[in-house]
Amino acid sequence: MKDLHILAKQLRKRIGAHYRYMDKASSSGTQDRYLELRRDSDEAVSLAKYLICQLSNRHQAVTFAHAVGMPGYINIR
Repeated sequence: MKDLHILAKQLRKRIGAHYRYMDKASSSGTQDRYLELRRDSDEAVSLAKYLICQLSNRHQAVTFAHAVGMPGYINIR
């Protein structure tokens, strides 16, 4: 369970990083970095959805979904 919480914290940082980046970016040449962060965010969301659906223990899935910041996805189980 502790490992899931650590993974959730790591994924939460990656999810939506491209939105946070655009708030800070003001110089030219940021498009490549934005696309890189967006791809990474999409992969993190995909992994989080997969884990939420595949965890055998529903309580762990609910806890993970809340920790990762995607509590609504528990309903796709």
